[in-house]
Amino acid sequence: SIDTKIYVVKNKRENNRTNIGWIGSKTTIFYLDRLRNVFTILAKRYNICLRIIGAESYGVDGVETVARPWNLEREVSDLHGFDIGVAPLVNDVWSLGKCGCKVLQYMGVGIPAVASRVGVNREIIDDGVNGFLADSDEEWIEKLSQLIENEALRQRVGAMGRRTVEERYSVEVNGPKLLEVLRTVNEM
Repeated sequence: SIDTKIYVVKNKRENNRTNIGWIGSKTTIFYLDRLRNVFTILAKRYNICLRIIGAESYGVDGVETVARPWNLEREVSDLHGFDIGVAPLVNDVWSLGKCGCKVLQYMGVGIPAVASRVGVNREIIDDGVNGFLADSDEEWIEKLSQLIENEALRQRVGAMGRRTVEERYSVEVNGPKLLEVLRTVNEM
């Protein structure tokens, strides 16, 4: 669940560069490697910056990249530095068990997410409505290009993502459900 009192909606973009972001850990950064070719192609077409939160040293040749360690106190403000969030995965048994946290974090701050069509991402994202799903490099390039080129689309999809979090994945919605489960278990 996302605490929508902490994960507040990002302010509007401040410059002409589009920041594509990823949040994770050093142990999961290898998923981002799947998009190296995508980022290289996009950097030749657009003024983009790749922002990485959770790995101090990461780079893609020919792509401006800012990488920094994760920090709880900075987490939301770091996410506010993204214009688009990415959540690539490989389609394997391990990935099928992942919870979609990155996608929900992006949605929680009102930025559009583009994620692999794997596991729970397919349940969270209604493709083209509250985020985008992609498999091939071509799909990643197409969907990221749409978002880079169209600020109104970014805002609309980001707002729908935030709404999804508020309605289905917020602490306010899921807290009472958890409390009921705990009461039921306690009564047994």
